[in-house]
Amino acid sequence: MRKLFTAAALLLWTLFVSGQGQPRLIFNPDSTFKIVQFTDLHLQADSYRSDSVLVMMKKVIEREKPDLVMLTGDVVGSDNRKRAWLKVAQVMIDAKTPWAAMFGNHDAEYELTKDQTMDLIGGLPYNLTVPGPVEVSGVGNYVLPIQSATSSKTAALCYVFDVSATNEAPEGHSGVYNWIDQSQVTWYKEQSAMFTGQNGGIPVPTLVFFHIPSPEFNEVIGKSTTVGVQQEVEPSSPGCRSNLFEAMQACKDAMGVFVGHHHNNNYIGCLDGICLGFGQASGRQVYGELGAGARVIVLYEDERKFDSWIVKLYESSRDLDIWTPARKNEPMFFVTYPDSFVENREYPGKIHMIAQDVDNVTFRLSGSGVATVDWGDGSGEERVSLNENKGVLVKHTYTQVSTRTISVDGENITALDCKGNGLTCLDVSKARELTHLDCGDNQLARLDVTGNSALRVLWCNGNQLTTLNLAGNSLLTELYCHNNLLAKLDLGRNGVLVRLNCSQNRLTDLQLRANSELNRVDCYENRLTSLDLSDNKKLNYAVCTDNRLTGEALNRLFGTVHEGGAGSLFIGGNPGANECDLGIARGRGWKVRARY
Repeated sequence: MRKLFTAAALLLWTLFVSGQGQPRLIFNPDSTFKIVQFTDLHLQADSYRSDSVLVMMKKVIEREKPDLVMLTGDVVGSDNRKRAWLKVAQVMIDAKTPWAAMFGNHDAEYELTKDQTMDLIGGLPYNLTVPGPVEVSGVGNYVLPIQSATSSKTAALCYVFDVSATNEAPEGHSGVYNWIDQSQVTWYKEQSAMFTGQNGGIPVPTLVFFHIPSPEFNEVIGKSTTVGVQQEVEPSSPGCRSNLFEAMQACKDAMGVFVGHHHNNNYIGCLDGICLGFGQASGRQVYGELGAGARVIVLYEDERKFDSWIVKLYESSRDLDIWTPARKNEPMFFVTYPDSFVENREYPGKIHMIAQDVDNVTFRLSGSGVATVDWGDGSGEERVSLNENKGVLVKHTYTQVSTRTISVDGENITALDCKGNGLTCLDVSKARELTHLDCGDNQLARLDVTGNSALRVLWCNGNQLTTLNLAGNSLLTELYCHNNLLAKLDLGRNGVLVRLNCSQNRLTDLQLRANSELNRVDCYENRLTSLDLSDNKKLNYAVCTDNRLTGEALNRLFGTVHEGGAGSLFIGGNPGANECDLGIARGRGWKVRARY
């Protein structure tokens, strides 16, 4: 049967390169090529909830207008696989968008084998998926050349590997998930050498796609340049390490590797010059807490460069009839390879900002003396006379460049308000005099304020922060970090904190023992299962609605509020809100209400 598949693949490839049948992959006239990665759809053939995944896919494709859609495994998750695969394919067919697929560990389950699935989808319109060489392990190892916009040369490559089954690990290795086989590595090296030779000895910029992450993905977790949610690690990666990563380093063509499988990861980092990135889980009736969407990747012709970001359209609502739209659906975790992954980078000026795809940048500066602003577009430096008591408005309109790089210099800049500018990067590490910083409502995936020891007020709400280190900010009195993606928040060094809003994050624990000066805490819409306010004798307001506090947990909370405080507690939306004993809090002089 594989011989028949190979013959069909050869015919398909002949039609592809001759311009008949399937479309060519070609860079656009503006030298870009956009890929949308959907992963872990787990589509169920006869489920109205699962059908909403198709609606999500259509919205992403309509919004991003990709040149290629990549399905990185676990596409179908039920019986009647033929019907489910055809429903997925119809989305790209209707959009007239080329697409390619690879198998995940669930794609060989139920009634169709991988060979049978390949036979089913192989001839569908706009589909570029092929079985690949018979002698190479797996079904669906192939490479997609992307042609130059101005010539017939191959300007970029996308490799697809089948890493989908489960294997018994060799002696001395852990894990059950499959790994890249040596035959696949050999095939890749042969293909890479061929394309490099055709390109005059210069490696062709390459992206690699497969389903199950390799062990190298764990090595970028926690790095300062890694952005996105980093929640799942072992044992879901294969325990056996192949030498594909070393082969990619030797061939010098791979810029990035993109996978799926882990629904609670969407991070992207860089290891020894190669990006390792997860897609955004795209399914609905699946495990996971990150919601559903896609990863977008934009290649640039004649450059070893790509941009990438996450698009999230829906929240996690596996068991709800109505799929909840995402609270915000602007691009998340925007990165540019290789620039975003340079560690310990020294930026010019005291303050460095990068804004993406906005025409107007506006911010306010306070301090003394004169500050200079370089807008990064060749318009020259702008001098600004600072005022200690009043912020000076600084604004600029861009007309050409898509990435706006701004450097601000000055000897005594004490306040910066740069909210709402679409910033993807903000470096204030040299602005040691800062006492007030408002960088809310941007697209920041990381923020380093560890060196800003004078900081007293910090607004960083409405960003995409997964971590926030406040150990160096002992003078901080007000913190507004709500509407981010924080899973942890350590306030042990912030003893003079008076106001705290850490709502709308992913916190499962909040320790406030060191914060005896707290007057108000907002921690609603997190995942708290307990809260202790016994050390917060000056507290007047605590808004802890929409957490996971049971009746017993709320009763314990009521017993920790200080007596005679005449404060207010807000507890609506917790599972124990109708079961708790309000008399405990009221007996200590507190009012208990459902909503603020």
